[in-house]
Amino acid sequence: MLTKIKIYLACAIILMVGLWGNSTFAQQALPAGGSSFETAVLLSPGQYQGGPFQEWQSPIYYSIQVKAGQEINIKTQCFPERGYTIILYNEAQEELISDYDISPEVNWLANANKSSQKYYLKIVNDASAAESFSLEVSLKNYYDANSDTDAGDTFDKALTITPGTYNGYLTGYSGIMNDVGDDWQDIYKIELKKGIPYEFKAIPPSKTLLTLSLYNSNRQLLKEEDSANGGAIVSLSLTPSADTNIFVSVANSKNPYQDALANYQLEVKSFVPLIEFYVCKNDYCELAGEFASKADCQKATAKTCYSSENCDDQCGAFPTSTTIVPPTTSSQNECTVNQTKCFDNFNYQKCGNYDDDAYLEWSSPVYCGEGNKCEKGKCVSVPPKACQCSAWVNEECAGNDCQENEMHQIRTCEPENCDKEEQCVADETCKVIPACIKNSDCSKGFLCQRGECIEKEGSWGGWLSLIAPGGLFIGWYFWLYLILGLALYIYLALSLQVLAEKTNTPNKWLAWIPIANVFLMIQIAQKPLWWFLLFLIPIVNIVIGIIIWMKIAERREKPSWLGVLTIVPVVGIAIPGYLAFSGEKKSEPIPPYTSTGTEEANKPTVGYKHPCQYCGKFIPPNSTVCPFCGKSNPLGPYRCPKCHEPIEKDWQACSHCGQNLRIVCPKCGKITFFGDYCEDCGNRLLVTCPHCGQEQPPLGGKCIKCDKPLENKK
Repeated sequence: MLTKIKIYLACAIILMVGLWGNSTFAQQALPAGGSSFETAVLLSPGQYQGGPFQEWQSPIYYSIQVKAGQEINIKTQCFPERGYTIILYNEAQEELISDYDISPEVNWLANANKSSQKYYLKIVNDASAAESFSLEVSLKNYYDANSDTDAGDTFDKALTITPGTYNGYLTGYSGIMNDVGDDWQDIYKIELKKGIPYEFKAIPPSKTLLTLSLYNSNRQLLKEEDSANGGAIVSLSLTPSADTNIFVSVANSKNPYQDALANYQLEVKSFVPLIEFYVCKNDYCELAGEFASKADCQKATAKTCYSSENCDDQCGAFPTSTTIVPPTTSSQNECTVNQTKCFDNFNYQKCGNYDDDAYLEWSSPVYCGEGNKCEKGKCVSVPPKACQCSAWVNEECAGNDCQENEMHQIRTCEPENCDKEEQCVADETCKVIPACIKNSDCSKGFLCQRGECIEKEGSWGGWLSLIAPGGLFIGWYFWLYLILGLALYIYLALSLQVLAEKTNTPNKWLAWIPIANVFLMIQIAQKPLWWFLLFLIPIVNIVIGIIIWMKIAERREKPSWLGVLTIVPVVGIAIPGYLAFSGEKKSEPIPPYTSTGTEEANKPTVGYKHPCQYCGKFIPPNSTVCPFCGKSNPLGPYRCPKCHEPIEKDWQACSHCGQNLRIVCPKCGKITFFGDYCEDCGNRLLVTCPHCGQEQPPLGGKCIKCDKPLENKK
């Protein structure tokens, strides 16, 4: 007993080691791939292990030999998991299918274009490096009609069959309209006999639409029928008038929501016609009935059956004539010799002598047989009655396991033994049509997944396509960009309007008008309006923008270096809001404005008359107002409006306090010298406080007397 246990344990250990060895050594070392189609390395079906997978490694190429009717399946995986692309090409080096994923996989069903075809596999790593890389190549046999190949898609390569039931395979779709093969049609050749009815039936999978076609020996179309809906059976019938060969075509109608592999069934049935047989009875030859063969007749009647109406002269009473019973009086016969009639739709009767008298009468009803009926006294075959269905009626969107964008439809069919008819069809009223069907419908850097364009991981092309005019209209990106763009525009326009208010710049409403808001920004910075042209010059416009915002920062009594930050991403967006809405810097009250700076300078000029500095006419030396032009301080020197020190008209800033001497006139909006009057409109450069009435030069946003805003906000 102990010895047997040891033997069993040894066998178990050997079996486990064998299984472990098979699983361990099943993988092969992945050979180094070629660098092009011409140098592609041939791979056999199996599992391969290689590595490492370098970052941004150049594409590697392999080739695989596939027989017609075989499906190639390629799976890949790397560790650590990284996204990469595999692409399958045909012999002509044309791209067939691709997949980008962490573990990409492709399938392809080969047609009968060649008995053996070469396919190319390209592997592209456009992401991070991986330590190891595995590749699995398998071939699955999907041969048609119990053969070892694929039924051809041309008449010359048609596959010969006989009446019977066969399984066939056609290409389907992966996802929505993604091809997974080029085997879209199978053609068969079959020999038919004269006068025999044949029925051809194609049974597709539940979601597939098939087209069944019959061609004569001259390859001319005889009949054709399409599936009424996904999974609906298609049938045709034909009774040849002579012995002939015909072609039967089964094609995929390419329903976008069908199965990935269309596994259909083809049935070819022949209905043998019934033959009249005769038997001897009471020395007379009479009709025994219609049977498929002589053996069936003899089995049913237990007599010798004959195919001739005189029973081959074997009955003995009468010669082979049409008169079997010599009637004495025709009026006593129920019928005439060999006459037949229908008893009902499925039975018939024949005239003969079936009793002990000498007169003719009708026989007992004879059954025509399964699949036959009686017409005009003859039994004829009846092809199976096709189901008659009503029009499709819409039920509801996404009903009965339909997709969200599909309408569930039903229809009633007769007779009662017909299957219930229902289908799912794409309907625009249910949901938006998919943004894409296959990868080529998407922009560069995107893949089509479940009807949407999804950005490839790590692809800058995907982001760039969103910035492009057409890329914004991909799904929810459009609304996101629209809302963010509108919010940013409102924020910048509001900031510019507040800056115009706080710097006493007129026409603040220009902040909300594109292009015009640039002119307003230049006015706030107290720069010439022709600077707008500088914004049209690349690179120069960046420098000018920095200068403009540095000047605006100075006018808001902020550090000028804040203007440089406007070119910094994210931070630059916050600068206009900070300058507009931050609290104003407190400064010492400015003394009331006077036309002179010091008591010495305010002393009247004595001596001869002096010319007015505005109109040029000579006036008394002690004049404070020109009697000719009416302007104040006609004789005194130009004074800084802030520190009242003498200034010159050519100066850009005061040499004492640094006050900018080029300002925007609060009346006409033009840039002028900061003297007593505007050089363009002639108005005095003073503003009046709406609260206390104090007149003062436009130096700030608050009154120098009451410290309230100079603009009366309602």
